[in-house]
Amino acid sequence: MWDISVTGHLSAGQDSLTAAAREISEEVSVSLGYSIDIKDFRFMFSFRKEQEVNKNHFDRQYYDFFILRKNGLNENDIKFQVSEVQAIKFVNINELNEMREQNLLVERDECYDELSAYLFRI
Repeated sequence: MWDISVTGHLSAGQDSLTAAAREISEEVSVSLGYSIDIKDFRFMFSFRKEQEVNKNHFDRQYYDFFILRKNGLNENDIKFQVSEVQAIKFVNINELNEMREQNLLVERDECYDELSAYLFRI
């Protein structure tokens, strides 16, 4: 299934922005002649999810979404770690919504709703 983001977990003592920069550097490297810097990220929204796995275990996930904005970026500029990522695809918002309707995305409807709202604000 397709996902809309690079994801990861925080290391001890790490904030979510630093983790985002680390994860994008680990999973996809952008070859534009300079490194990705924390100042290139913009906070989008936070999302919390709690799910009962069984009566003795709750899975609590906290998502902080950032957007990395880079002009002139195309698929050939991105090299990904094959153990983490199988493919990369750029889509516009209409294509993303079609993929959602066809159940081609990892199930995170609340996040996609927030992303759509964010993209239409800017």
